[in-house]
Amino acid sequence: MNSLELARQALLTAARCALAVPADEVSVADQPWPDPEGLWLPLAAFMEAIGGTESFGRDGAVDPLQARLRGDLGLGRLDSWLVCLCLATEFFPDAAAAASLLAEEERVHLVTPVAFARIAHQALGTAYSEGLRCALEGGEARRLGLLDVVEALPGAPVTQRGLRIAVRELSGLLAAGTAESVASLATSLARSPGRVWVEREKPAPSSAFDESRVVGAAALLAERGIVCLRTDSRRAAQQLALDLASQRQEPALFLRAEEELPSAAELARLGEGLPVLDLIDRGHSAADQLGLLRALSALEPPCLVLVSTTAEVGRFASLSVPSLGYPEAVRVWQLSGQPTEVAERLARRFRLGLGEVRAVVREARDQRAASGASRGHAGSKGLTRAVLSQGARRMGKLVTHLTSDARLEELVLPTRQRRLLDDVIGWYEASSRVFGEMEMHPSSHLGRGLVCLFSGPPGTGKTFATQCLANRLGLNLYRIDLSQVVSKYIGETEKALATVFDEAEAGHGLLLFDEADALFGKRSSVKDAHDRYANIEVGYLLQRLESFSGVAILATNLRSNMDQAFVRRIRFLLDFPMPDRPMRQLLWEHALPGESYRCEQLEFEPLIERFRLSGGSIQNIGLAAAHLAATTPSGQVSTQHLVRATYRELEKTGQARSKGDFGPLADLLEEAV
Repeated sequence: MNSLELARQALLTAARCALAVPADEVSVADQPWPDPEGLWLPLAAFMEAIGGTESFGRDGAVDPLQARLRGDLGLGRLDSWLVCLCLATEFFPDAAAAASLLAEEERVHLVTPVAFARIAHQALGTAYSEGLRCALEGGEARRLGLLDVVEALPGAPVTQRGLRIAVRELSGLLAAGTAESVASLATSLARSPGRVWVEREKPAPSSAFDESRVVGAAALLAERGIVCLRTDSRRAAQQLALDLASQRQEPALFLRAEEELPSAAELARLGEGLPVLDLIDRGHSAADQLGLLRALSALEPPCLVLVSTTAEVGRFASLSVPSLGYPEAVRVWQLSGQPTEVAERLARRFRLGLGEVRAVVREARDQRAASGASRGHAGSKGLTRAVLSQGARRMGKLVTHLTSDARLEELVLPTRQRRLLDDVIGWYEASSRVFGEMEMHPSSHLGRGLVCLFSGPPGTGKTFATQCLANRLGLNLYRIDLSQVVSKYIGETEKALATVFDEAEAGHGLLLFDEADALFGKRSSVKDAHDRYANIEVGYLLQRLESFSGVAILATNLRSNMDQAFVRRIRFLLDFPMPDRPMRQLLWEHALPGESYRCEQLEFEPLIERFRLSGGSIQNIGLAAAHLAATTPSGQVSTQHLVRATYRELEKTGQARSKGDFGPLADLLEEAV
C-alpha cells in the first residue's frame, strides 16, 4: 500500500470514527476519536513504516511519493502527510466526502487544519497543537507553494479553512490518469517546471571573468540570497552566472520564462544547482518582476536573476555585468580544452560563453567523426565552421543568411573607397590587440564595435562590397529582414533587434541593414502615438549602437534621410559613386562570359561610352545577354544580344533609349526591339 492510499484510508477511518460519536455528545478536538473497531492501530503502523525512515530519496526509499516529498523537497514528517491527505481529496471522491464530514460543512470537501491535527494526533502520535500549528502556518509545504488556502466561510473560524494542492501542481498529477501511478505523481509534484525552460550547465574548474569579481559576487550572493545581474548582454550575464555556480561547485540551472513568470515554488524544486532566471527582454511588467523577487526572497537557496540595465529591482542587490572582452573570451576557449594559441586566435573573432563553446566543440568533433576522421581536437578551422553554423541557426527568421563567393579582388571601386575598405579590415583585425594588449580604453561611451555606412545610388556595389567584406573577415552575412524585425506592437521591434545585436556581438556574423533609412531615419515631431513610438525605436537603436561591439553595415540610397545622430556613431563612411569610364570598362569585362563564349566581333565599347550605368545594371545586362545567347546554336554572346539586353535595362531604369542614343549600334536596335 502506498502513501496516497494510506492517506485515503486515514480520511475514511477518521470519518467512520467521527460518526461513531453519539449525536448528543460534543467531540473534544484534542482527544482521540472513539475507535471501537480498532482501526487506527494497524493504519498507524503502516503510516509509520512508510514515513518513518530518514533516508528518503537515497538508498532506503520505498515509496516514491514520500521519497520525493521528504528526500528531495526536504519536507518534514507532518508536512509530507499533510500534502498526501490533500492529494487524496483530489483523487478519491470518497476521501473528499470524508473530509467534508470532518469539516462539518457540506460546502467544504477539503482537509481543514482541525481535521489534519486530529488525524496526526491519532495516527502519527503527535500533539494536537503541533499538527494544528503545522496546518495553520503551512510549514515547508506552504513555503514551497504546494498548498493553497481556501478562504473560510463567513462566520467560520480560520481552523476550518480548507487546504488544497495548488492548481499548477495538480495539473501534472491529473495528467497521470490514475492514482496508482505514484511514480509519475511524485515526479510531477517535485519537478514540474511548467512555464519555464531549463538548461543545466555543469560547473567549470575556473572562472572566465576576473577572479576578484567572481569572489565578490559570490560573497554578495551568500549574504543577500538573491542577486540581480544587470546587463545589455545576455551572454555575458550567463557566463558570470556560470562562474558563480562554479565557484560554489554546483551546476547552473538556466531558466527562461516564455510567457508567465514561474512561481517561487517551481524554482525551489529544481534540484541541486544554482537557479538562474533570465528575465531579459521577456516583456514582463515591473510589478510582476518585483513580485517574483519578493517571493524568491523567502526561499533559502540562493538565486540569480538576469535583468536588463533598465529593469526595476527595488531593494534587491544588483551587479552590473560588462560584455565579454578579449581576456574573458580567451579563458572561455581555454576552459573548453583548447590550447592557448588556438584559444587566442579564436578569441580575437568570437565572444561566446562557455556553454556555447562546449556545444561548438561537440559539433566540431561530431562533424570530424562523420567525415571519417578520428575523434580528437577539431582544430581552429573546424571550430570556426561550427561557430558560424550555430550562429546562423540561432539567428532564425529575424535575418536572411546571405552566402556568396564574392572576393575583394572582384570589387570595382575608386582608389579612395578601396583604401577605406582596407582600413575597415585592418580595424577589425587589430581591434582585439588595441583593446587587449595595448590596454586602450574608449574615451567615450561609444562601444568597441565596427559600424560602417555605405551610401550611394542603387546598383553601385554596396551589397556586393558587404559580401566581399564578410568573406574577407570570415563572418556570416546576415541581412536584417525588416518584415520580421519591425512590429506594430509596442516594444516588439526593440526585443527583436536586441536578439539580433546580441548574437552579432558574439562575433559570428556581420549585420547588413539594407535600406537602412527605413530603420535609422530622422526622428520627427510627435503628432500622434505612431510618431512617438517610432521615435522610441530610433532612440533604442541609438543607445544600442553605442554599446555594440560587433560588425554592422548600414546601406542606404538616401543618406540625407539618415538621422545625424547615427552618423556620429559610425566608424567609416563610404560613398559609392556611379562608375566612371575606366570603372565601367572593368565592370563590363566582369559581367560578360569568358572569351570562348563571346563572338569574335563582339563590340561593347559604344555601350561603355554612351550609357552611364551602375555596376548592378551592367551585371544585369551581362546576365540577360548570356541567357539570350544560350538559346542560340552557337551559345556565344553577340553584339545584338548586348544591345537587346541594354535596351531592356534602360527601359527598366527609365533612361533614354532612342536610336540615336545607341550611335554606331543603332542599326541593331530595330532587330533587338
